Amino acid sequence: MRFACIDWSARATWKLSAVLAGAALIAGVGHAGALPRESRVPGGVALLHVGDATEPRPAVSRDGVPVWVSRQATQWVAAVGLPLSLQPGEQQVDVRSADGAARTITFTVKPKRYPVQHVTLRDQAMVEPPADVMARIERESAHLKVVRSQWRETAATDAAFVQPAKGRLSGRFGGSRVLNGKPRAPHAGLDVAVMTGTAVLAPADGVILDIGDYYFCGKTMFIDHGNGLLSLFCHLSEWDARVGDSVRKGQAVARSGATGRASGPHLHWSVYLNGTSVEPELFLPARR
Repeated sequence: MRFACIDWSARATWKLSAVLAGAALIAGVGHAGALPRESRVPGGVALLHVGDATEPRPAVSRDGVPVWVSRQATQWVAAVGLPLSLQPGEQQVDVRSADGAARTITFTVKPKRYPVQHVTLRDQAMVEPPADVMARIERESAHLKVVRSQWRETAATDAAFVQPAKGRLSGRFGGSRVLNGKPRAPHAGLDVAVMTGTAVLAPADGVILDIGDYYFCGKTMFIDHGNGLLSLFCHLSEWDARVGDSVRKGQAVARSGATGRASGPHLHWSVYLNGTSVEPELFLPARR
């Protein structure tokens, strides 16, 4: 069983809204926001040229899930999130032009070895949950899968993110987790070591999509940046925005904490693209 906040890389079940949004991509306006850096590995992002920008924007999907397509100079470019669970090798996306013509584009995903991370938790119930909380965990996991599958069509999506909190990166993306000696699913986010109450900033413009207090994630917030690009914050101490609020890049939206499954105060930040968790650092300026 895979639990929320530890491995959300499995593809979500997409609802009718996502299907309709995928169709809307055919005729929608173009997006000119910055794209993330490319890394064609499990947990990375593939940037694929899918058409000439002199033509209407094509609709792109991977395994039936809509993909963000952005106008970049003279090309339409698809930003494809690659699951951590993806096997290296040849992959493909489906492309449908405005006139209905369909084709596939293939690309190669290279292997990547992520480190093993050992974490010690004081509360063993956060490693091996008791039977009486399993129904809650299942209910929350199902809800969060639906949340991260949302699609909001917008011309404002921009992947030039700011880091949501300043601090030491204490847990990197993709590392296999060993909790109190028990192997668990890979870490699907980036941890920033900050004290409780530190301001958490919106990485980019967006809309607050979901707020909740969940067993593993603790106090949690989703920001929808549009076109299947989402940010997730976990282990918060409080929220400074409400569901439905529009927020701006760099705006304080929450406060860090140590709620849920946390070994100490920090911010857990995940980025989702077309329903799968991807490397958050690909959305930040390259480190020198």
